[in-house]
Amino acid sequence: MENPKIAVVGAGPVGCIMTAYLSRGGHEMVVIDVVKPYLEKIKVDGIRLEGFTSFDAKVARTFDSIESAAKAGAKFDVVFICVKAPVNRLIAGALPSILADGGAVAVFQNGIDTEAPILAACGPSVTLRGVVNYAGNAVGPGHIHMTFFNGSNYVGAALRGDAAADAKAKDVAALMSAAELTTEFSDDVQRFVWTKGIRNAALMPISALTGKDIADVMESPTSFRILELMLKEQLAVAASIGYAFDQKFYDDTLAYYRKAGHHMPSMCDDVQNHRQTEIGYLNHRIAEVGEQNGVPVPYNRAVANLVICIDEVAAARKSKP
Repeated sequence: MENPKIAVVGAGPVGCIMTAYLSRGGHEMVVIDVVKPYLEKIKVDGIRLEGFTSFDAKVARTFDSIESAAKAGAKFDVVFICVKAPVNRLIAGALPSILADGGAVAVFQNGIDTEAPILAACGPSVTLRGVVNYAGNAVGPGHIHMTFFNGSNYVGAALRGDAAADAKAKDVAALMSAAELTTEFSDDVQRFVWTKGIRNAALMPISALTGKDIADVMESPTSFRILELMLKEQLAVAASIGYAFDQKFYDDTLAYYRKAGHHMPSMCDDVQNHRQTEIGYLNHRIAEVGEQNGVPVPYNRAVANLVICIDEVAAARKSKP
């Protein structure tokens, strides 16, 4: 992929880190987000990363919606989707309008089956699914404290076995790796989606419900016990659909949490700022799959319902005049 035109939809931590690395790698980056104050700051000052790595990166252009990018005649070879998963159903229909011929939409989000609306709108030959193994917290608009980058990212066809999507995924993996965001192509990326989904779902909602960061959740015997029980349910659900994980995965997952330290998961940040969480694509979705396949999931169902209650209250308050 030579001199591709690239857009990143989403100016949160995942999107800003993606944009910054690719910009530093020599690409003219376009950022699309509906939060205009964020865009104005990024347009003028670019993106600043600190923490795990520290550097500033320029952004070539910004748009406040996919529709405005289309109206300006912008076409992209790769569009990275880095918004919160619930937003996908709102933006999916507009995505084809900004895709160049032979382009690809690469969905890099937390959660399971987040790509479904985009797959329906854009088709299997265009839609890629990615998994990031980096994280950060927003300090301010375009200013991200990057907390970790554990191993490789992954990308593959959203619908397994699509040869055209496989070829595009290999190009995206090479593009990201060349920019020092080490990324591997997978012909079964959903295994990594479930790997990341489980690792998020076992811990994030506990953090969201308690207001504690990862290190604090791990330190409390009570929260750690709930984490273990949810994790074991999740592994049983994954096995029921053909993704069996062994004891090493279980041990590595706990080590993954311990390595993360005092990182505040995005779901906790969402709850504290009264934003809709991604629980529907994590514990709720895992519980649904478990119930469909006869796997008991009482802890995941209960925790999912508690977070859904928080979402419902936040939504009700926002709807009041």
